[in-house]
Amino acid sequence: MYRLVVLAFALLLSRPVFAADCAVLSETGYPLLAAGAHVTPVCHGGFAALHDDDLLIPRWIAYRLTTLHTLGCVRLSEEFHPEDALPPGRRAEPSDYRRSGFDRGHQAPAEDFAWDLQATYDSFSMVNAVPQLPGLNREGWERLEQTVRAWAWTRGALIVFVGPVLTPQPPTIGDNRVAVPIAFFKVVYDPSAGQAIAFLMPQRYIGKGDLGRWVTSVAEIQARTGITFPLPGAVDIAAKTALWPADIAGWRHARRQVCTALKQLARP
Repeated sequence: MYRLVVLAFALLLSRPVFAADCAVLSETGYPLLAAGAHVTPVCHGGFAALHDDDLLIPRWIAYRLTTLHTLGCVRLSEEFHPEDALPPGRRAEPSDYRRSGFDRGHQAPAEDFAWDLQATYDSFSMVNAVPQLPGLNREGWERLEQTVRAWAWTRGALIVFVGPVLTPQPPTIGDNRVAVPIAFFKVVYDPSAGQAIAFLMPQRYIGKGDLGRWVTSVAEIQARTGITFPLPGAVDIAAKTALWPADIAGWRHARRQVCTALKQLARP
């Protein structure tokens, strides 16, 4: 009993307080980060983030992706902007990435929020960015993002958790010393099927090939990040799930049809 009380108390200490109206977390559940980090919770309409106030990157991003969300047509020629919920000097700035060799890598991709103008704008907050090599961000990581959208298009609403994997003393970029991850994770949970699949990609060039080699277990990601994901007990977090089938071409065609029809309706 004593050990259970101590564990519960430790979990409470590791759980920053989000605004009561952070609706995203009521949909996704609340990932728990092991105590020890100085963090600030940030809530947007489309996603929630846990910002590391020392490393100046998110430790995790959580959001819900529905079938209709994958068919969004909003496009912004938007550059990343500072996160208003974080004070200057305690947040990353777009200029930190200048001449660094790293992209401002979306953790929750902008295309997952193309169903709403404000949600798309929010996705370009620096709280949603992590230093990511172009050969990963624009290649294998992008293919994973497209695959998740194709899954949501066919399987229905998915819960997505995404974020960085860090060394104890990570290298940094920029005047604000933004931490550079060693790898990136993505955990996707399908509530209707009661299934979860997890990916771990190292910080290096990865082409748009087979994603199966990057599938890992949820338990492995939890061990590497100190994050406990809010998955039902029936999900075997130790299992390495077979890659789910994905119809990326079908999803692209469906979205193209929707966006073409919306453009025609918008014509005077």
